[in-house]
Amino acid sequence: MSTRILLFTACLAITCVFSVPGLSMLGISRSRVFAAEQEPKPQLRLQYRSQNQALLYVAGQGQAEADKAKAICDERNLPFRSIPTLESLPLDCSSEHAIIIGSNAIDFLGWHEDKTRTAEVFETLERFVAQGGHLFFFGSYNGRNSEQLQTFGIQTTHYHNDYFQQVPGRTEVLFKGYETSIPSPPLVHSFGNVIVAEDREFAVMLKRGKSGDPDDRKAEHDPDSPALVTIAYKRGRVSYSPVEPHSSGMWLVPIVVNWIAQGAPTNANQIHETVVVPESMLLVRNSPRGPTLLRNDLQQAQTRFQELFATQVASANAPDQHQSLAQKIVDEATATTDLVERYVFLRVACQQFATGGQFAKAAMLLSELSNEYQFDLHHARSKLLQVADESASDDKNGTDNLQDIVEITLGWANESAKRHQYVNATQLLSLAKPAVPNTAPQSLSRLLVSRLDELQPIAESEASIMSGLESALDAPNTQLGKFFALTCGDWQRGLPLIAEGNDPLFQSLAKKDLAASDDTEAHLELADDWRAASETLTGTEATGAKKRARHWYLAALPKRPGSEREQIQSQIGKLNLPQTSLTFELELEGAARMEITAEGIRWIHHYGLMPSNVKLNDEPWIPGDVPYFRNSGVTRFMPVETSLQMPQLQKLRGRGLVALERNEDGQVIVNLNDVSTGSDQYRFTIVLTR
Repeated sequence: MSTRILLFTACLAITCVFSVPGLSMLGISRSRVFAAEQEPKPQLRLQYRSQNQALLYVAGQGQAEADKAKAICDERNLPFRSIPTLESLPLDCSSEHAIIIGSNAIDFLGWHEDKTRTAEVFETLERFVAQGGHLFFFGSYNGRNSEQLQTFGIQTTHYHNDYFQQVPGRTEVLFKGYETSIPSPPLVHSFGNVIVAEDREFAVMLKRGKSGDPDDRKAEHDPDSPALVTIAYKRGRVSYSPVEPHSSGMWLVPIVVNWIAQGAPTNANQIHETVVVPESMLLVRNSPRGPTLLRNDLQQAQTRFQELFATQVASANAPDQHQSLAQKIVDEATATTDLVERYVFLRVACQQFATGGQFAKAAMLLSELSNEYQFDLHHARSKLLQVADESASDDKNGTDNLQDIVEITLGWANESAKRHQYVNATQLLSLAKPAVPNTAPQSLSRLLVSRLDELQPIAESEASIMSGLESALDAPNTQLGKFFALTCGDWQRGLPLIAEGNDPLFQSLAKKDLAASDDTEAHLELADDWRAASETLTGTEATGAKKRARHWYLAALPKRPGSEREQIQSQIGKLNLPQTSLTFELELEGAARMEITAEGIRWIHHYGLMPSNVKLNDEPWIPGDVPYFRNSGVTRFMPVETSLQMPQLQKLRGRGLVALERNEDGQVIVNLNDVSTGSDQYRFTIVLTR
């Protein structure tokens, strides 16, 4: 093991790119490492997005703000969606390029009773920014419930102000295209004030102002502090304004939406740059740029590492010794001002943490490192899993570490799958399997095997497509289009390719699908066509065509007369799509409600004794302790591609009521009511299709 760690330092990626944000989660301070870099950069990097990514507005104080933002997005033909509160925030926000938190919507983080859920929401927001998203906060009264924003270098206090003033070279960029909507006199109420940590890269786009009247006390507090500030954070951006648009600041909403859509430029020379790029380029374009590191520099850094740590690496055997050594290496990396040494040392520290049975710490350090440098992240993750496998053979993996390995690997695999890198996803899952024995608790090994079984057919299709493209140069569009649309379910990407291909049947069908109107007769015709097309296909492609048929049947269903609905539902049933079953067992006294979404299940208790042990597919769940059961990581209970439309209920046991409520898209609601005295045992199954 020691020799392998030393050899690893000689195999580091040659080309890496350094960025400004430090490894804050591990206490590595940017200001301590780069003491010579005192002045902020003249401009922040633009934030790039793909054509399909949406802007998400969290309505907060009222829907009017979200409606205003939607109008601007509709004008610019930008994808848009809104949710009422942060309670509804999905765990995965990769389909968004920006999230705007409306007036007082941040109160959820401080006032919501379920602290597990609030922590989960903030972790999701932080991860969204770290991966290249733009998170914009409008204010809350007196700056309340903003304590967690200190993670981004933001601190708020309660001083109000009624005026704004422009920042030369900045505000004209913010207001570009909306100059005629600026109020005169320059009035906008700040419901608190904001202070940004000095060690952050930021740009003040708008300042608070003065009234010019010595008797006007409305502007006496911090007239020069930010009214809108934007801060670089890892790959993304966090912006904050103490203005609450619902209260005389609605004019600012379209300005902010337009500015974000342009990539949030801070300088005039950035305004006309193209910020919409292919999805495959997002990770690269939202990566901070820096000096290229050369082979000779890496070799010198490796020599330096061996001078300092070769003996300690060779003598480390016990887990606590590897952990202690890893922290020493991190401390040394923190102290150095040599960028190459920093990279080499931290890569080895990742390996040492994993060797010492601290996989979560290794993965966190690797994630932070990927925000500073460019290297083959998939390869680095694979190396960590190989180390975890070797540690398992040495009995260094405790239960907590095994759980971390499974949860993190599932997250990595899902991340790769979202990029349609299914071969990479299955490689990671396969590498993790030996590290998690079948005897591990909580059926951890089963979770890996289950996800691997789901992705393996798609990975085989991906490998076949890529190897076959060279011999099918006359029809690459058709093959790629079928892969993205039918196999991956990415219809926005796949349909145009099929339409440009040379398969007459599918070319005609794709063009018809792309030109579909709101007419339900056309929807039913498309559904029938896709169902018929599925009979000419096999495997994942046949299943994909059936899913598209279901899509169009469901689109037509609500608008057809009642006499036809049963027939349409019957047609959907005849598609014989794969099913997912959720079987619940519990002792119920009183009444409750379950809300099932793709992200998880929420238990809402009305009255009676809270169930002490609910079983979901034989896995234990205690709603009193964990009211929200997540569909991710080690608590994953259904595949991510499961459809929540047209659920079926099978009641197997229980004297009281178990009923499905008419549900909105993306949610299944189950009402439970044990009306008699005492309690009873209940067992029921929800059947969903994939």
